[in-house]
Amino acid sequence: MLRSLRNDRARWIGLSIVQLMGWGVYGIVYYVTLRPYNPFNAIVLQQALWATGLGFLVSSLLGWAYYALGISRWHWGWQSLAIGLGSVGVGLAWAGVNHWGTTRIDPFVLPVISYVGILPGQGSLLSHPAAFPMVLLVWSGSYLGIAFWHERQVQQQRVFQADAEAQRARLQMLRYQLNPHFFFNALNTINALADESPRRVKEAVHELSGFLRYSLLDEDTLMVPLNEEIQAVQHYLAIEKMRFEDDLQVTVDLDTDAGHQTVPAFLVLPLIENAVKHGQHTSPFPLRVHLTATLTDDRLRIAVANTGHLRTDAPTDASTDTGLSNVRARLQAQYPDAHRFTLTEDDGWVRARINIDRTALTTNTSHD
Repeated sequence: MLRSLRNDRARWIGLSIVQLMGWGVYGIVYYVTLRPYNPFNAIVLQQALWATGLGFLVSSLLGWAYYALGISRWHWGWQSLAIGLGSVGVGLAWAGVNHWGTTRIDPFVLPVISYVGILPGQGSLLSHPAAFPMVLLVWSGSYLGIAFWHERQVQQQRVFQADAEAQRARLQMLRYQLNPHFFFNALNTINALADESPRRVKEAVHELSGFLRYSLLDEDTLMVPLNEEIQAVQHYLAIEKMRFEDDLQVTVDLDTDAGHQTVPAFLVLPLIENAVKHGQHTSPFPLRVHLTATLTDDRLRIAVANTGHLRTDAPTDASTDTGLSNVRARLQAQYPDAHRFTLTEDDGWVRARINIDRTALTTNTSHD
């Protein structure tokens, strides 16, 4: 709500500045074109200021009327009729008040001008009564164009906000999906270590706190440096390593430049969870898990591979499908035409690959 109010205030300030600049140009043109017909500079300046001030006032009132009536949402035919009638009616009223003010500023002007016209060679084009409705007609067309542009901007902003909310919802769902399974196993591991190797309990708690620190990211944090995601992965795998001991072998190879790239949060963790969770059921021991991330001239490549094969039996829960679908959806939202995600099986390995075009990436230089 507060952000919306700030945006509205900034918009009205911007429109007011444009309005003032436009009428400033009008005043200069009015003065320059009228100056040759009057030798008294002070009088011409007063007449230009009077016409310009009235124009600013009547256009502001006309703009508020258009806004109150919601003219930008009307059918184009009704828009044309409303703008035409409004510009002519308000323009003629403006011309009448301007004529009255001009005669008060310069009484000697009466012999050369009248409300219905100006004698040839005795006044500028902008001083003619017909010019006032024409100016307002141009102003009204500009108003409508700006209104259309603004509504498109608002619609795009709403789409972006809706997409951000969807991203937050997907991220929250991933957190709820990952944490219960992992925490249950982690606590069981710590419980077992308390009896078997009390000295390793401190190490296990340290790894768990590191993972918790990442999993409890602020809900507005949708993008993170890849190296932060990989650090959370290593905390996750360290605890799983304590649980499986020699039955789990892990290799992590992160290219330095790749680690500086900003990616959607919780992009790699679901792939690692699936590799461990389902690899243990399909792989001969030891289960081997490889994680690599490299940055080439044209793309960021992230690959998670585990020994075993793709499970054809239906899992007891939908976490695998949910996690992978979530990853696919978030990649599509962030990099719609600049990514590729594949899940394949070959030579006794299951490989999940993410390729993101380098042109779609942003670099986080604060994590050197």
